[in-house]
Amino acid sequence: MGSANSPALKLSPMEERVISQLVDKGIRDTKPSRAKGGITYSGLEDLVKEIGGEEVRNLLRNLTQKGLLKESSYDSSIFCPHCNSVNIYSRYSCPQCQSMNVRKVQLIEHLSCGYIGNRAEFYQDKTLICPKCRTEIGEYFEAIKKDGDKRKAIRVIGSSFSCDKCGGKFERPQITHTCEGCAASFTYRDANYEQLPSYELTEKSGGLAPNKMLTEATSQIERILVEKGYTVEYNAKLVGKSSVEQSFDIAARRGQRLYLLEISSWGDQNDLISLLGKKMDIDADSVILVDLSGNPTLASLGKPYGIEVLNGKDPSYIEKLSDLISAPEKEAPRRGLGVFRRRSKND
Repeated sequence: MGSANSPALKLSPMEERVISQLVDKGIRDTKPSRAKGGITYSGLEDLVKEIGGEEVRNLLRNLTQKGLLKESSYDSSIFCPHCNSVNIYSRYSCPQCQSMNVRKVQLIEHLSCGYIGNRAEFYQDKTLICPKCRTEIGEYFEAIKKDGDKRKAIRVIGSSFSCDKCGGKFERPQITHTCEGCAASFTYRDANYEQLPSYELTEKSGGLAPNKMLTEATSQIERILVEKGYTVEYNAKLVGKSSVEQSFDIAARRGQRLYLLEISSWGDQNDLISLLGKKMDIDADSVILVDLSGNPTLASLGKPYGIEVLNGKDPSYIEKLSDLISAPEKEAPRRGLGVFRRRSKND
C-alpha cells in the first residue's frame, strides 16, 4: 500500500495508466498477441485501441528501463516496411519467374504396406486413406507421430515444388509477404522483423499504482474490524523485542488484544517469509496474511509457523477473518507497544 507515484521516480500519465491497468486487473505478466488492429497486450487492450499498439510498446519499454517491468523473450512478428501493419500473409513464388502459381508435392509412405505417393492422393473427406490397402489412416499430424498406431503410421519422404507458368521444378520456393493493409508485397530482405517480448511487473511497481483489489480488500478488512470494536492503524510501526521497529499494513487493537495483518497482492512467498520474521519479534494474538492472488501453497507454508493465511480470492475470507477476531478474549499482560492512533490509509 502506497502512493500512486514515488517522489524519486517520475512517471508520465500514460506510464501510470499502464501500471494501474495491469495491477487493477491482477495481471502480473502481460503477453503480446496479434489482433485485427495490430499487436495488443493482455490487460492493455483498451489502451491499445486508444493510443495504438506501437505507442503501448514504447511505454512498456520505458517502464522496463525504469525497473518497473521485466522483459522476457516471448514471440516475434513480421511488420510491413511500408505501413508497419502486422496483418501480413505469406505466399510461395517461383524463384525463376516469380509467379505465385506454384504447386507443392509431398511424398509420403504408408509404412504398413509400403505404398508411396503424393499426399494429395491419400486425402478423402479431410482424412487420409491409403490408395493401395485402403487403410483409414486418419489425421495427418497424428499419423506422423512415432508413438501412434503402427498400422496407421506414415513417413514423409520429401517435398518439391513446380511452377505452372514456366514449368520449373524446385525444392525451395521464394517466400513473398503481402500486407493486408496497404497491399504491398515484399520479401524477407525488406520486411521489418521485431521481437515481441512479454513483460512482468517487478516488486518496484507494487506501490506505484492504486490497486482496485487492494483498495477493496483493505476497506472490507477495516469495516469488519471496526464492526468488532477494534481500533485500526494503517502502516503501523511497532517496536519489537529486538528493539527494531517493525511495520505492518494493518494493526488492530481492542483492549489487550492485538492483531497484525499484511496484504500480499501477488502471493509471493517472500511476503510470508518477511511476515514470519516480524512475528518472531512482536507478540500478538494473531498474525494474518491476506493473499489476494489465491496462491494455494501459502496457507500450508504459514500453518507450521502460526501465521493465518486467508485466500483473498475466496469470497468467504472476510467471514473467516470475522470468526478469527471474534474468539473469546483472554486475559493477557499489557504489551508495551504504545498508544494506537487511527491513521488514514495514505499516512
